[in-house]
Amino acid sequence: MKRKKMTFSLKMLWEGFRQCKMIGIFAAVIIVLGAVLAPVAQVIGMSGSPYHTKIVYEAWSANPVMLLVLVAAPLMTLILFHFLDSRAASDLYHALPHKRITLYLSYAGAVLTWVVLLLVLGTLASLITCSFTHNYIALLKDSLLPFAVSLFCISFLMISGILVSMSITGTVFTNILFSGILLFLPRFCAYALQKSVQNALPFLSETSGTGFFRNANNLLFSGVGGALGLIEDGSFSVESILSPGWQPLLYTFLLGAVYFLIAAFLFCRRRSEAAGQSAPSRLLQHIYRIVVTMTICIFIVCILYMDLVDHTAHDNWFMYLILYLAAALVYFAYELITTRKWHNLLTALPGLGIVALLNVGILLGLHMVQNHIVAQRPAMQEIESVSFCNTDGNEYVPSSSYLSYQDYVNLECRDIEITDPTAITLVSYYLDENLKTWEESASAYEKKYRTSVSDTYEAYAESDESALTNRNDVYYAYNVIIRTKDKTLNRLIYVPVAETEKLLSALQSNQAYVDAWRNPPEEIDGTATLSDHTGVYYLSADQAEELLQSDREELQTVDFERLYQQVQNGAVDDTWVSAISYSFRKNGKLYTLDCPIYEGMTPKTAKKFYEMIYEAQKDDAAFLRQLTENSDKDISYSINAYGGDDTAHAGYYAFASDIAQLNKDAAVQLLMQYVQDRPMQAGDSYATIYLWADEGLSDDTQSLDLQLPLDDAFFSDEKITDLFDIDNYNEDGLIDNSGEDGLG
Repeated sequence: MKRKKMTFSLKMLWEGFRQCKMIGIFAAVIIVLGAVLAPVAQVIGMSGSPYHTKIVYEAWSANPVMLLVLVAAPLMTLILFHFLDSRAASDLYHALPHKRITLYLSYAGAVLTWVVLLLVLGTLASLITCSFTHNYIALLKDSLLPFAVSLFCISFLMISGILVSMSITGTVFTNILFSGILLFLPRFCAYALQKSVQNALPFLSETSGTGFFRNANNLLFSGVGGALGLIEDGSFSVESILSPGWQPLLYTFLLGAVYFLIAAFLFCRRRSEAAGQSAPSRLLQHIYRIVVTMTICIFIVCILYMDLVDHTAHDNWFMYLILYLAAALVYFAYELITTRKWHNLLTALPGLGIVALLNVGILLGLHMVQNHIVAQRPAMQEIESVSFCNTDGNEYVPSSSYLSYQDYVNLECRDIEITDPTAITLVSYYLDENLKTWEESASAYEKKYRTSVSDTYEAYAESDESALTNRNDVYYAYNVIIRTKDKTLNRLIYVPVAETEKLLSALQSNQAYVDAWRNPPEEIDGTATLSDHTGVYYLSADQAEELLQSDREELQTVDFERLYQQVQNGAVDDTWVSAISYSFRKNGKLYTLDCPIYEGMTPKTAKKFYEMIYEAQKDDAAFLRQLTENSDKDISYSINAYGGDDTAHAGYYAFASDIAQLNKDAAVQLLMQYVQDRPMQAGDSYATIYLWADEGLSDDTQSLDLQLPLDDAFFSDEKITDLFDIDNYNEDGLIDNSGEDGLG
């Protein structure tokens, strides 16, 4: 039969598309239902409360069921190319009047067509559903395309990896096994080796993974490793996988394309006789067996390397004996499972020598890498600039997408290049000192630096900061990016507290650093909400937006030193009022920032905030007074009263809660005598009151949740000790002042 010369066939694509319709239709129905039901369920839950705040959704959180594409794509591939595992079916397909490349491209195209169709259906369904629920849910439309493209790239990589595996193996077991090995083993090995070096060398920063080929750019590896808890790295998050920047998308797609081309070559060269066999040849069988065994050995080597560095390997020799015996058992078990011939175990025995040599080679390679890293100690004149991933002296660098104001400044600092000679000199000097201490012994390093840091925080609890500033035996930790002419290093450097003021002065003399503190990023429209506490549920999204703009304007003119001391060092000379949460993007990643409102630094915003709450809850406050004066309902309540920071009873706290007829409850009656009908001010005493009834407080009111200013004289009332539980949070901790002691 004469073969057709074309390399792609729409008829064969349609045939492959049709063969996958059962999985495709089922997945499409589930994805569309998920796109509709997930937001609707959220809206139903929110509509029960009149005080809801709008939820900001990225595409992946609006319809997480779209992840089903990542299950459907490999299943379709295994089903459509299953003929490669059967000799009769393989002969039949290879006898068709089409070139092999035509069969390969058309069938692979059928699977990719289903993937695109499912992604389009899910995206449109989410967009339409969220357009009807816009009063409750704000869908970030700019996240729709990255989410869909991310799923496509991951699906493409999975399909390509499976096709490579199916082209070099001939059974379902080996298809699946080597698909996993091809898709995950190289990266997991690289990650394991990298983490073992990082754990053995404590001066390597957790932020060391940079560049186009970093682990986080492989979206499939990141997702699976993070989901299974195999990756303990802050750079692997749901947001970074499902709403990534261009680098992870490009890397994952290019890797998939490489696998796709390799699979095409192998598919066209594959012999029909390979169907039903674990490997096309005895040589490949040896290679496969060694690869499977090395998946176990690589992790044994990593543990052994860390113990050798810590000089504890001799204490665990029996454990390593057991682990390597287990690896040998896997080696022989694979041969027996795939060939089902006992006599092949003898011929497989020499391969264990290769496994042993590979283990020794990896171990030597790790020590060579270690020596190279330790030797990297750039002198002051070699360093062009430095950047600090944290500026608070804490070894931990948060990598979450939910940022405090301090976290945001730390995030910005990574991109701020400091060229101040003092900062560069200190970084160069103390990097060298840290390395010399580690070369003495790991225990000396631990004792001098890490124990010192924990002691520092204990000292904060026992004394003020000034007691630490002149000490040279107490250290702060800084994750530093060091740039020279030909390389970039990420190092964790411990600097004495006495020297940190020089570093901070260098930072504060940099205008970009000052601007990062005083210029919060622009928000994504419609994402502003107020941090959860009583009263804010009365404010609308428009009011939150108005407060955010006011807050940003005031922060731009605030005294830098005052803002720095308040946020960085936890100064208490200003009163925190609230925080406005909003979303922004940086380098393609979505973040949520809590932008603080302070009474002293942002007084206009604070005043506006309290006036908004007063106006918004005025009617409910009047209704509360009416209920306390005349109500026969069985009402549940919870009262929390706080002494104001600027009052004589600062730190006092009163609590009462009961289920009783409200007009007969003396605690509520007492409180209402001191509630004031005016907007709150920062530093005031105040009370939060939550009331509810099973049958509702009225025909249109199920509950009340109020925050009201309180006359400070409330805490001096003689009746308070009989009706409330009283505590006093003072400088020495929690003092129980129940009873008359401490009141008045």
